Amino acid sequence: MVEIETNLIKDVVYNLCKQAAIEFSEYPYKKISDEYKKTKSKKLAHIIQNAENADKIKRPLCQDTGCVHVFLEIGNKVSFSSDPFKAINEGIRQCYTENYFRKSIVENILVSGKNREDNTPAVISVDYTEGSTLKIKILLKGAGCDNVSEIKMLLPSITEEELIKYAGDVILEKGKNACPPLFVSVAIGGCAENVMQEAEKAYFHKKNELPEISERIKQYLMKKSDKKNQTIITADILTTIKPHHMASLPIAIAFNCHSLRIAEAEIIDNKAVYITKIKKIEHITSETEKLKEINTEDIKAVRALKEGENVLLTGKILIARDAAHKKMLEYKHRGEKLPFDTENKMIFYAAPCPSKPGEIIGPIGPTTANRMDKYIEEFPQILATIGKGSRSKSAEDIIRKNQSVYFEIEGGISTLLAASFKSCQKIAFEELSTEAVYQAEINKLHAKVSISSNK
Repeated sequence: MVEIETNLIKDVVYNLCKQAAIEFSEYPYKKISDEYKKTKSKKLAHIIQNAENADKIKRPLCQDTGCVHVFLEIGNKVSFSSDPFKAINEGIRQCYTENYFRKSIVENILVSGKNREDNTPAVISVDYTEGSTLKIKILLKGAGCDNVSEIKMLLPSITEEELIKYAGDVILEKGKNACPPLFVSVAIGGCAENVMQEAEKAYFHKKNELPEISERIKQYLMKKSDKKNQTIITADILTTIKPHHMASLPIAIAFNCHSLRIAEAEIIDNKAVYITKIKKIEHITSETEKLKEINTEDIKAVRALKEGENVLLTGKILIARDAAHKKMLEYKHRGEKLPFDTENKMIFYAAPCPSKPGEIIGPIGPTTANRMDKYIEEFPQILATIGKGSRSKSAEDIIRKNQSVYFEIEGGISTLLAASFKSCQKIAFEELSTEAVYQAEINKLHAKVSISSNK
């Protein structure tokens, strides 16, 4: 037997979380880089530029540093000096605190929704193997990807064509809200309990067990969307198969954004060997567009914008998302005045990383806007909102009726977006931690007019 020191496990988990959050690993970088060389897409250029900048300043690729998924492979000759699960969570706590990563884990919303302030507990799964080594695999998964990932219990009578259509339709419908181009993993088989875990494990071994199915899903996507758009939907599709009960066919579709955040290490004889390869990011430059600059407080200019326009936003904004909007609604229902003004204001749906000493704001990016759709009708006085992804049909109608505007901005380029902020101050609901309300000033933030009353 080999006894592994749990202090070493804590240190390895700390390093893996830091590596996954900050460094673009070889697998996603190669996929994105190869596609950029073919298309010269500005979106892909921004992803690569963000990765280069994140590595340079040692800050997260994305502000949503995610829920930490930990996959352990424990050799049957391994024992531990103390509780390994406690060590894993301690490594996460230290990493997220010391590196000013965003802490997103809250107490269950049905109890309090209070932020736990350390991003624990991790989601831990265990496999046992032969030998005397311990493998630790880390996946940082943000809510934008987790919210659109899907498990479905299909019937064994399903045909290959029906399965391909199902998977393709899910990717087309949901993928746009998960920061494409996407890394999609489709696991087929097993049971409801483990099928999503199998999908997520595939990101580490990257083996495509059904390459012909993956290719046919890609062809289906190409058929349903034009080629230009398809390069934005998926970066790669992996498939995994497992035995299953004869009366059911579980399928899991796991989405991960373009900055697939994975890291892996192995502990052998109480020494850590880090496995995930990091490739040096090539410096690239992209042409800058000459766009119309809009002041966020120029009500007439904002309302005159047409759908599809690309603009640069400059001026004061508010930052608020799910928990803040819920609290705003509670104030309204109690007939109380909000501690900040929302009349003709622009709200950015976001929750930034904590700022390090000397930073104006931590890495920041848009959250999925349709989660705030239920609040649109309650606050008609808001001039504009900024987020990512599509809005519901009812929200679109209300935005147009109010002569408001919805701006879409790119997700997953948090260090680049942070550079557009000239000031930022927390002004309300501090008890909500990272979801508090901020007042900020931006300078030339690139945004697309997605919804307005002018088509």
